[in-house]
Amino acid sequence: MTNIGLNESPGDNLEFNVATASDVTIYLSDSSKSSADDTATSKYSDNPKRRKVFCLRSNKAIQIVSINGVTFTNPITCIANGSITEKWDTPLLFKMAIRVISDDTNLKLRVR
Repeated sequence: MTNIGLNESPGDNLEFNVATASDVTIYLSDSSKSSADDTATSKYSDNPKRRKVFCLRSNKAIQIVSINGVTFTNPITCIANGSITEKWDTPLLFKMAIRVISDDTNLKLRVR
C-alpha cells in the first residue's frame, strides 16, 4: 500500500478518445471547469490542481507539443502503445497540449 502524505493527493486519471486527428489541450488546474465541459480539443480534470508527475499512454503515436503554454522547438514523441513519464520536485504542471496524429486514438493521462 502506498502512503500518501497529508499535503498530497491521489491525483487524477483522464482517459478519452480523439476521433479526428488534432491538437488537444488538457487543463489540469482550471477549477472553473470539469470533465462535463470537455470538447473534442479541450479536456478538463475533475480534481483541479497543479501536478508534479504525469504518465501519458496512447494506443497510437502522439506528440507533446507544449507544457504550461511553452511550445517545444521539437515535439516530444510518444510511440504507439508506449508511455512517457516526467516528474518535478514541486507541482508545476497545469496544462499540456498533445498532437494526435491519427484518427481514433485513445489517450490515458495519469497525474499526481
